[in-house]
Amino acid sequence: MKKLNVVLSLFAMTTMCIAMSVSAVQAQETREQAAAHLRKPNPKEMDPTYTKAAPFAQKLVDQALAEHPEVLLLAIHAGAPKYDIIASNFGRIGKLGDEDDLRCIRTGKDNLEVNPEGIHFEDQIPLRDQAGKIIGAIGVVFRYKAGDDKLALQKIAQEIRDEMKTQLPDAKRLFGPA
Repeated sequence: MKKLNVVLSLFAMTTMCIAMSVSAVQAQETREQAAAHLRKPNPKEMDPTYTKAAPFAQKLVDQALAEHPEVLLLAIHAGAPKYDIIASNFGRIGKLGDEDDLRCIRTGKDNLEVNPEGIHFEDQIPLRDQAGKIIGAIGVVFRYKAGDDKLALQKIAQEIRDEMKTQLPDAKRLFGPA
């Protein structure tokens, strides 16, 4: 009977370890999976007047994603006064800035939050030009699990902001050629 209990205990522990490993692997969401799970914006959230391409802004997004594999989603909001999404790795170009974006731009302070499912950490961080003037916001989304170091993730978002700032003499540059 003792041998049977030992075997059953080992089987249960092995099964539990496998389940935990599968769960951990599933938590490693790709950028494409994260983008696919975004809700579709309501037509009211889109700026019907947005027509301006922002090739340099898109280049900045692409560069940041190449240099920071830990970032899942990245968007630049610019173009005062509406601060639409002008570049991202998930589309939604022309989506109006929402309250989080606008608050970040108005106050100059980061907006930090974990999504309701507890799997993403987002830093909305002010985008500044070389002179330090706020010209928009950057939304940076990371994979997250309880206990992850939020300050370390915020530091990565700040690095991205600083990398972009060095290339932005003014807001107009975002809409210039790549």
